[in-house]
Amino acid sequence: MSELVERTGVAAATVRYYLASGLLPPPRRAKTNRFLYDERHVEVIRLIRLLQDRRNLSLETIGRMLPELLPDLTGAGEGGIFRPEMWGQLLAVHFPTTTLPSLSDRLREAGMAAFARHGYADVSVDDVCQATGIAKGSFYRHFSSKEELFFAAAAHVGEVIGAVLAGRDLTSEGEVVALLAEALGPYLPIVLDLASLALQRRPGYARAYEGLVNQLLRAALAAVVPDQRDRCDLRPAHITLAIAEAIAMRTPEVLSARTAEALSREDRPPEA
Repeated sequence: MSELVERTGVAAATVRYYLASGLLPPPRRAKTNRFLYDERHVEVIRLIRLLQDRRNLSLETIGRMLPELLPDLTGAGEGGIFRPEMWGQLLAVHFPTTTLPSLSDRLREAGMAAFARHGYADVSVDDVCQATGIAKGSFYRHFSSKEELFFAAAAHVGEVIGAVLAGRDLTSEGEVVALLAEALGPYLPIVLDLASLALQRRPGYARAYEGLVNQLLRAALAAVVPDQRDRCDLRPAHITLAIAEAIAMRTPEVLSARTAEALSREDRPPEA
């Protein structure tokens, strides 16, 4: 899963949602708790994101179209669904006005993945350029600074979580908070850095944090079944609660990593 996330820039929670929705072919089981993903999954995720970003299609619509576009979705071999040269032909036939993701979009995806994994402070412009495969000068034609990229990545988190929530028939604030907490988990470093820097009164961060909260509120409300929306009194406090639950869900993982780090230090030979 980690390699798939790194290659596509799509969070693990989103990949799991695609799998649960039948948008992706099942992975091959290697061990009890280990699954293997191949080129098919990379290709399909790229196509899903392309259709979302460039054609503004819903996941429900994409799900209906994929069997026609990719009839061998579940039966393709290890080499992928189609050869690389067929990618352009497929898009040209079915989506003549569609273009591949722009460099700005690729930078935003790479930035979101890097910030989510390492946090704002430990990511440099060079890191993002290397992940995207571009020269540093090209970066500044799209973003004036790492900070501007971080704001764009934070807004993209809201878009990704909105996609995760799309089509879900939720009926209560509790269900909304639980699903948001699960979806927010992979992006906690971004959310917490944004909130922390806003509390430090760094220019622009409070506005960006408020924008993200509003994005999440709109996505959450859209995920509630229509006849329950008037009764579901969603507020920013519910987003805060979801963030707190996401932290609680990740705490065992953090403590486990801390224990492994401590044991690693104990195994090191004493310094001379």
